[in-house]
Amino acid sequence: MAPEPRPLRLAHTSDVHLGAHAASPRGRREPGNRRLEAGFRAVVDLARERAADVLLIAGDFFDHARVGAELAAFAAAQFNRFPGVTVLLPGNHDPIGAHGPHERHDLERMAPRLRLIRDPEGEFIDLPALDLAVWGRAITVNVTERPLAAPPPRRRERAWNVAIAHGYAVAEEAQRERSLRITPDHLAESAQWDYVALGHWDVHADVSAGGALAVYSGSPAALGDAGYGVAVIVDLDANGARWRAEPLAPEFAP
Repeated sequence: MAPEPRPLRLAHTSDVHLGAHAASPRGRREPGNRRLEAGFRAVVDLARERAADVLLIAGDFFDHARVGAELAAFAAAQFNRFPGVTVLLPGNHDPIGAHGPHERHDLERMAPRLRLIRDPEGEFIDLPALDLAVWGRAITVNVTERPLAAPPPRRRERAWNVAIAHGYAVAEEAQRERSLRITPDHLAESAQWDYVALGHWDVHADVSAGGALAVYSGSPAALGDAGYGVAVIVDLDANGARWRAEPLAPEFAP
């Protein structure tokens, strides 16, 4: 009789958009930027409080490529506050490659438990100590990419296989103008994953279909002044995968 798989807990966020108000002469001291940073601090606080093993960030962690050293240091400090592994997927705002922020700032050196997905063709982040493999495609400046199309087979040597993707879930015959399209066929191909962590929508939504458990976490903090969102906590154990959205309410004074 095979042993039961190791239980895991994941925290999932996306579309943090750090530095979005870069045009302000106050820089990071701009209240809008401080609110976004407070939102991500709240995600890390939640991941710590819920004893998550892995923090998944499904794209658009930074709002643009013009990330300065001070903001990169803030990001690394937050990653280092989380005692587990952080998996970061570049999105269309912070793409991989020469036009993105990850070539300018070596976040993996600054935060040793951070794992950055770099390959636009797709790659696995293998975490044998957790019996987990995380697959994703790094986004480049080419927004015609299909984040979940034609995935590779899951890693059979790992009990848990999770996908992370940054894209727009659409109906097969509608919304063809959307960038980074995820179609119903792509979701059906993703039924092999235990959980699909999605980003690219600022609003939390469950778009599970075709046998795939696929959820948008939404942004932790609104780009305007509309308040804070949620982060998603995912439990993987012998009973399968279950998720719940937990509200974020950091202390913040403009």
